[in-house]
Amino acid sequence: MRFGSIFLLASLSACSHLGGHSVPGGGSVPGGVPGGSSGEVDPDTCGNYAAQDAGMKLKAFLTATKSLDATMVETVKVVKESCLTMGHELAMSDADLGGDDTKKICDAVFAKFQDNLKVGLKAGAKLAIKYTPGKCTVDASAGASASGGCAGGASAGTGGGGAGGQCQAAAQVNASVNAQCTPPELTVDAGAKIVVDKSKIDADIAAMKDGIPKLLSVSYRMQPLQAAVQTWVASLKDLQAMGPKFVQSFGDQAMCISGQIAAAANASTRIQANVSVSVSVSASASGSVGG
Repeated sequence: MRFGSIFLLASLSACSHLGGHSVPGGGSVPGGVPGGSSGEVDPDTCGNYAAQDAGMKLKAFLTATKSLDATMVETVKVVKESCLTMGHELAMSDADLGGDDTKKICDAVFAKFQDNLKVGLKAGAKLAIKYTPGKCTVDASAGASASGGCAGGASAGTGGGGAGGQCQAAAQVNASVNAQCTPPELTVDAGAKIVVDKSKIDADIAAMKDGIPKLLSVSYRMQPLQAAVQTWVASLKDLQAMGPKFVQSFGDQAMCISGQIAAAANASTRIQANVSVSVSVSASASGSVGG
């Protein structure tokens, strides 16, 4: 699923080079509040900005942003490890499984898996697969309660743009990140009469048993996460569109707040890329079960 691209904070021209993680005057702002110059989202920086209502809602959004980013990084890690496990079962070389490009690695693994099927089974034959899907349950009320500073309808996901949108995004992200999921169950077999190359089919079956359940679990988790990312992206755009007036309302914390919004925009690129990889690879896993 593709999401709309995130616009940089061009409207905050007074804070030049925010995308490069620098702020005018060094790494601090008036009052000694840290400027967030590391470029990382840190909802606990910027002093007492959460003392006002808008700041409480912004902090909830930033907290959800940090959680979402960490969740997607960990998700792609699981995806890569699952593909590497499958690749080793398929006796793939280190060269085929090397590098940092998770999707490239996984594409190579599934290509090898399909090649084994073509060579290892008689024409038109298929593996005997018994598959019980897992499922994820999202507790929206728990997500809302986790969004500190967001009370009432906005935290429950009925807010519109602006601060209400930040609450909606925070609640949906929190609920999706903390979804309770049950794993799928998978058994695979091949009758002797349909097997042409037993070694290749045995490798495919071992690879499926070791890697596919985890990839299918990612697929289930991505369903609510995709929707949450959509809401989060829209809220970030609204937040950026508020411009200098919103940021300057935080007084001495304004420059630090600008840095945190810029950090969220930078995180969006990583988040959306990790979503894309996770969805693509888990779809390949689902296809292997269905086919």
